Amino acid sequence: MLQRIPTRGFTLLECLMALGLVSTSLVILTEAQSWAVRAQERSTQITTATMLADTVMKLAMMRMLEDGFGELEVRERGDFRDQRYGESFEDFRWEWEAEKVQVRLPDMNQVMGLMGEGASALGDAAGVDTGGAAPANELAALDSLGLDMSMFSDMLGNYLREIRVRVCYPDGKNQDGIDVEDCVELTSHLVNPTGRVMSEEEQLLLEAQEDAQE
Repeated sequence: MLQRIPTRGFTLLECLMALGLVSTSLVILTEAQSWAVRAQERSTQITTATMLADTVMKLAMMRMLEDGFGELEVRERGDFRDQRYGESFEDFRWEWEAEKVQVRLPDMNQVMGLMGEGASALGDAAGVDTGGAAPANELAALDSLGLDMSMFSDMLGNYLREIRVRVCYPDGKNQDGIDVEDCVELTSHLVNPTGRVMSEEEQLLLEAQEDAQE
């Protein structure tokens, strides 16, 4: 005679707990996958923006070399919706600016004071008391003529320009539901070999001619 073995099934509570564990695992996996996708998209946007900013930087430097340096700060902006790019980068925009580099040099008194300290240190090492006085040199001659280091700062400013390029792209929405954007910025410096700087009038006339051609 066969003996029936009693069997025990799952209770409703056990089924609900198992279902809850499976649902929680699926939610975690979905969030992790969504985060990975967003991270990949953001990485792609940053890489694309950096490459576009490098292109804009080269064009801006060519523009500055072709037009020359001017007294006024140069600002340009636009987007990538043209025949060259099509619709590939329609969500990206660019802007660049070029301005004179403020070269700050120490004044004549500071330089001569440092030289005096150096002379005193050398004298002490040699066993000679210089009294901290700077030796007679070219700087002393310039100081006696009433020249200061600011004149040289202005001269160096004619040779240098700082160029900053920014490429921005949409970066979702903030807590208030407003669209926000993130930007990649590149900075470089350009040297003017001639040292010639256009006056404000010349620069404005050149910009007007370029706007008319566009």
